[in-house]
Amino acid sequence: VKKLGIVAVSNALPQDITCLAADRMLIFASYDNILHAFARNKEVVHTYEGHKARIHLLQPFGDHVISVDVDNVLIVWNIQSEEEYLQVDFDKATFTVSAILHPSTYLNKILLGSEQGSLQLWNIRSNKLLYSFPGWNSAVTTLEQAPAVDVVAVGLVSGHIIVHNINLMKFQQDWGPITAISFRTDGHPVMAAGSPIGHIALWDLEEKKLMCQMQDAHSTAVAGMSFVPGEPLLITNGADNAIRVWIFDGPGGTGRVLRSRMGHSAPPTKIRYHGQNGEQILSAGQDGTLQSFSTVHEKFNKSLGRGSINKKKSKKKGLKLDTMALPPITVFASEVAHQSDWDGIVACHQGYITCTTWNYQKTSMGAHKLRPEEFSKHKPVGVYATAVDITSCGNFAVIGLSTGRVDVYNIQSGIHRGCYGKERAHEGAIRGVAVDGLNQLIITAGSEGLIKFWKFKSKDLVYSTELSSSPSGILLHRDSGILGIALDDFSISILDIETRKIVRMFSGHYGRINDMTFSPDGRWLITSSMDRTIKTWDLPSG
Repeated sequence: VKKLGIVAVSNALPQDITCLAADRMLIFASYDNILHAFARNKEVVHTYEGHKARIHLLQPFGDHVISVDVDNVLIVWNIQSEEEYLQVDFDKATFTVSAILHPSTYLNKILLGSEQGSLQLWNIRSNKLLYSFPGWNSAVTTLEQAPAVDVVAVGLVSGHIIVHNINLMKFQQDWGPITAISFRTDGHPVMAAGSPIGHIALWDLEEKKLMCQMQDAHSTAVAGMSFVPGEPLLITNGADNAIRVWIFDGPGGTGRVLRSRMGHSAPPTKIRYHGQNGEQILSAGQDGTLQSFSTVHEKFNKSLGRGSINKKKSKKKGLKLDTMALPPITVFASEVAHQSDWDGIVACHQGYITCTTWNYQKTSMGAHKLRPEEFSKHKPVGVYATAVDITSCGNFAVIGLSTGRVDVYNIQSGIHRGCYGKERAHEGAIRGVAVDGLNQLIITAGSEGLIKFWKFKSKDLVYSTELSSSPSGILLHRDSGILGIALDDFSISILDIETRKIVRMFSGHYGRINDMTFSPDGRWLITSSMDRTIKTWDLPSG
């Protein structure tokens, strides 16, 4: 919690984890109808099999652990022997279990909440129903022990929170069902409640009123929240793949973000090292964001945010209503040479003609929108940027379009510096562009099956070579002058740009080749493909 660094990563379970709970020694995780216990945050030491349906509630309970499945069967397990101690079946029509809690200091007792709204207090040891509470005519979503003995907070689907000591107080939030509840234990009588739209409400338990709201704490539902015992710190997470630590030290009782870690909230589609030291990885995802992940420590991770057509308007509208957001990034290129002077990253967006620049130093979208001048007034239909490269000096960006034209821009000023070929460089769409290490040559690949070499400065065509099939992407290893070409027939050709001859051919993939990279010394080529394999090819031996 202090530095929000990953302490341990466990081994994986075969399917998505649906439920999580922990006691002093073990961490319990379930998938489908099987419950596992992890020890030392690493390996599975116990497996509990006996449920017929998916487990959705867990409650560790001394030497036992209690699990409830969606068919309304409650099983009490002996943790060490993995045996069933007790099984209770509830009738779905009258009492569908939806929340479970062990009230503090109540020996052998658990409190169950139901979708029908009623609550039941059971003695697990003697298997007796001790007491039934009628409830509040609304399904129970969550139960949480308050710092005071005998007091339990009950969250309802209607958005009410009942602080229940034979009905002590009642609160209501306007944002739908209660997703999570937690109490402060550092001397302030405050209760926090989460909502499905990402807001958090803080309630004053002495004055019995809403103290303050934390709007958009997460961009999705708040999944879990927990105050650190004895400290003014609240930890929250959500489906937006963020974990945040909030500190309550300001006036008015509201919290501010102390530390946070976030990843993509949708799958990443393109990753590249930024710079030569291998310490930062730039990553573009389907959620529209560009993020930088550190290989050293999570505290160096940063998000460069989302692309926007108009930054000022986006800021006014806020994230929720942003109609100016750009589509996700498909390909990008980055260079560190001049990144402290101007933007060092250029990106193409899905189905979009304009390329954006990004500033790594300022961790935000950059100053320029790069597109040919004749499209500055009107947007063409079906024309979009498909490939991009930055020169090693960091001065120029080369952008290929789906119409077959290739343009050069100055990154510092954003000015268009010419294009290759009379009308366009290729008959088909551009599938890749690459500039050599000394800005002498630029290599372009077109979907009609040609690779063309141009003089970078004079923009004359030097050489053209035909491929056996149309290329799906190219990658240049600048130090050794070796060009890797992925083809649509799932094979790979290696071309030497000095002699302009194909020197190696590799076949073995059974699906589209998504990405390629060379080892730093240029002896290996590593490819990833839609056939779910990553292959390493040795260039010297072929």
